[in-house]
Amino acid sequence: MAQELVVRLDRRRFLKGTALAGALAYTSSTELLAACGGGASEAGGGGELSDTLVYAFLLDMQVPDPDIFYEGEGLAVTLSCYDSLIRYKDDSPELEPSLAEAWEVTPDGLTYTFHLKDGVTFHDGSPCDATAWIRSMERRTKVNQGPAYMLAQVAKTEAPDAATLVVRLRQPVQPFLDYLACPWGQKVVSPTAVAKNAKGDDLAQAWLESHDAGTGAYTIAEFEPGSHYTLQAYDGYWGKAPEFSTVRIEIIPDVSTQRLKFEQGEVNLITKGMPIDDIKTFEGKPGFTVEKRPVAWKSAIFVNPNKGIFADQKVRQALRLALDRQALLEPTYGDTAKLSTQFYPSGMLPDGVAPDDPKHDPSVLKGLVAGLDDKKVDIAYDEQGGATDRRLAELVQTQLQALGLEVTVRGMPTSQTFALFETPEAERPNLLVAISGGDALNADTELRIVFRTGAEPLNWFGYTLPELDQVMDQAQAATTKEAAYQGFAKAAELILDQGWLINLGDQQDVLLMTEGIGGVVHDMAAGRQVRLEKLTKT
Repeated sequence: MAQELVVRLDRRRFLKGTALAGALAYTSSTELLAACGGGASEAGGGGELSDTLVYAFLLDMQVPDPDIFYEGEGLAVTLSCYDSLIRYKDDSPELEPSLAEAWEVTPDGLTYTFHLKDGVTFHDGSPCDATAWIRSMERRTKVNQGPAYMLAQVAKTEAPDAATLVVRLRQPVQPFLDYLACPWGQKVVSPTAVAKNAKGDDLAQAWLESHDAGTGAYTIAEFEPGSHYTLQAYDGYWGKAPEFSTVRIEIIPDVSTQRLKFEQGEVNLITKGMPIDDIKTFEGKPGFTVEKRPVAWKSAIFVNPNKGIFADQKVRQALRLALDRQALLEPTYGDTAKLSTQFYPSGMLPDGVAPDDPKHDPSVLKGLVAGLDDKKVDIAYDEQGGATDRRLAELVQTQLQALGLEVTVRGMPTSQTFALFETPEAERPNLLVAISGGDALNADTELRIVFRTGAEPLNWFGYTLPELDQVMDQAQAATTKEAAYQGFAKAAELILDQGWLINLGDQQDVLLMTEGIGGVVHDMAAGRQVRLEKLTKT
């Protein structure tokens, strides 16, 4: 059965958050640290760590409401304040318990029963039980923003008792457990806090723009867009108490400033945007630690098939062959990325199910370019990718110019990237350098949020192909992994034939930390984030 994908983003709230990162002057990190009791040692990396971890963000997050939040920058906040039923194991696609201690699925794939942990409380002190989970799922559906698509096939929820949650689906959904485990999956939100702080029928959305109502290890003490967020450890947390009592997240849009403050000991943790040359500087340097972790993301180029030279499918296919991908990856990522040979990111499918390893042959595109009147190409890169994505875009520019094209490169604020699906065609780029991946470690999510007809906001260029929609729906409803894999492989073939996506390399996450920080637990699906409550200090 075909289903309509409902992925809608409240752009008013999104723009309010992300635009501030570039518009507001950055407050002195030293002043901020003084206000919260200090972070790393004054002597720079190393030394005795305080109880405050200072974490650098490149951009503001959207809002910390888990039923609205649907981007990458900011997951550390939502994952620290809210809990899911299940989650992925450290650097693995395998599932493990979170607030559900155990679960069963009926053979027909329609009924899921979750057995909940006892004694869990929300930050407002109210109990977290099965009814709270039902109210939370109802809220996500009513709010109906980006993550709501994951509940589209939920027909009914039941609470036979306080410790048992039953979810019944309209049809089998092969990735349903992945939907629940993924970083943007269903979180439990206090019904008491929602009722208390609601304005009219807004389900407390206004209040949750700067507060939280979760069960996680941390609660939001301050939320100042354009400046900082402060997380405070929750005394009633159901798990082991975190070793850092406070996490200070500072918005530092400039990578060079991040590096300087990291070297001076004013920042303890950086997880994205640092150029490879800077990363190499910190490897083996006393006082600092560099960790590399697998992530289910690819460096990629999304092709706009609606205007300019790439409106021609033959030109799009020739572009895929023309780029020397290894020459793009090595100077950009060094040893933190390897050449992509599969369509989907690591952890989604077994190797060889959906191969994608084009041979480098620039001659086809060069021949086509010679006969073109319009040789202009506009390349944009998402600025949340930092210096690495900028460098990658510039290297693509160099290769295409060598083939006779007139190429320009521009940075695009994340707010504009997320608005591309409704941007006038004349203002859209021809190529977008960004990450390729899905919400979960399941191929369905990459297909559904990026390539499905009408998907918003991640279907950047209005991709539409009825056959592809049908294939991905059939794969989603498959009752065996084997049948789903066949569908995912067919979908990959269709996308590659259209020339909509050029996969470049499989990335690694690089975590820069003050020496003495350990206990890193990393979610492959989250990317560039770590589980803050698990971090240790020596």
